[in-house]
Amino acid sequence: MNQLRVWIVLLALVSGLAGFAAGRLTAPPVAAPDGGPFADYRARMVTAFDLTPDRERALEVLLDRYQRDVEALKTQNLERHQPELVRLGDTYRGWIRDKVLPREQRARFDAMVAASPASYID
Repeated sequence: MNQLRVWIVLLALVSGLAGFAAGRLTAPPVAAPDGGPFADYRARMVTAFDLTPDRERALEVLLDRYQRDVEALKTQNLERHQPELVRLGDTYRGWIRDKVLPREQRARFDAMVAASPASYID
């Protein structure tokens, strides 16, 4: 009787796994979320600097946090907080440079920012 239970459990596991696999193969692809306002910047950084998955996640965390900080400033009088917004952009740019990018790619990042500051976090 005990051996029968083992076969029943094994059959249930195999059936469940087969159903899961079939569902994944036949389900329509799920659209990726918008990615937020920095999705293009994130994609360019990942491509330009060939970021590892860990560094890509770190960049994503920083950009999400930056977006929340910018939104918090926008709820206040933005004109009055313009210098603070610039400092915030400089802070996050520095964190991305120092915490996300490998040391050997930081000079290249600095050159890219200097050449086109409007296309990077300001």
